[in-house]
Amino acid sequence: MPKWSDFGNIVATIREMDVSAVSQEAEQSVLIACVGHGNALREVSRLLHMGVQRYPLIGASPVIGIPVGEASAQADTIRSAQLVILAIDAQQALTQAENESFARLDQLAIPYLVVLVAGSSLNSDLQLPPAALTRLVVIPEPLALTAQDFLAAAVLDRMPHEFQLAAARRLPGLRGIYSRNLISSTAFTNATYALASGLPEQIPIISIPFVAADMLILTKNQALLVFRIALAHGAEPDFQARIREVIPVIGGAFLWRQAARSLIGLVPVWGLVPKIAIAYAGTYATGVAAWRWFEQGHMVTGEQLKRLSNEALTLGRAKAAELVEQARTAGGRIKDQARVIGTQASQRMQGAGTLVDQVRRKLPFRRK
Repeated sequence: MPKWSDFGNIVATIREMDVSAVSQEAEQSVLIACVGHGNALREVSRLLHMGVQRYPLIGASPVIGIPVGEASAQADTIRSAQLVILAIDAQQALTQAENESFARLDQLAIPYLVVLVAGSSLNSDLQLPPAALTRLVVIPEPLALTAQDFLAAAVLDRMPHEFQLAAARRLPGLRGIYSRNLISSTAFTNATYALASGLPEQIPIISIPFVAADMLILTKNQALLVFRIALAHGAEPDFQARIREVIPVIGGAFLWRQAARSLIGLVPVWGLVPKIAIAYAGTYATGVAAWRWFEQGHMVTGEQLKRLSNEALTLGRAKAAELVEQARTAGGRIKDQARVIGTQASQRMQGAGTLVDQVRRKLPFRRK
């Protein structure tokens, strides 16, 4: 079972982490080529750039607006983009020439998204290419409160994972959805690891050293979560400085988890669900608190932390029950697969992209 001295070991581990790969991922160049009608281009750009800017924006905007009539002349720029957005104004009739231009763009081997702005249907008898229709996002009211998040979710869904952090770092409109997705995926990863590490705890002879070891993995993943959220919001890529900013959050989450684990760590069967719930909830609470800090510069109050913890624990219990049931259904092979994925989580989070898709592919159950 963890001792008070373990906290010092965890802090030392965090200090020794190599986060250069994460910093490089955040600082890499990214380009989004937005091709379409003038008004639609302006609305898409506004939604992607709109948001709280606690830190100065990093470099030039990655979004390049290209009128559809100039698409051929800008072909090289479009081909070099990580994502192409076809922006269509629902109030403007789509011409045959424009439709043909979109069809040519559809043939490029580049991820793309079609955004219909200011209406729910095309102002034309023409039809978009079938493949384009499967990537269509309709934003009938660009000024609606939900418009930005709806567009951001669609952009991040189509953007290659290894460029999502860099895109969020330069586009305030993506940061909220990026942070939400990252918190969810990291909490799921830690819950999965807690499931794997909880299974050996059924054997008392190995439970004590394993509990201390998994605390290091879970907290390291939380530290990387905090660092990615910081970079996504435009903070300087100084890992030590960013962790010092939110060490009360990480310390609080650790102590809360440690106290709970001290009560359930030696309960052979009933302790598994609470342990997974705590791993999920502690990560979720830490991520949300860090998100609030790097977005607005506000630390959560004691009362807010209490409400956040209760919310996180409710989510964690539901996720824990789901994971345990899926593990039981899947059979014994889940033990080895989940354990391998969990022990590699910290290293993989330092590389490009996110871990959650790797978890989904390798585990025999799926996150809902």
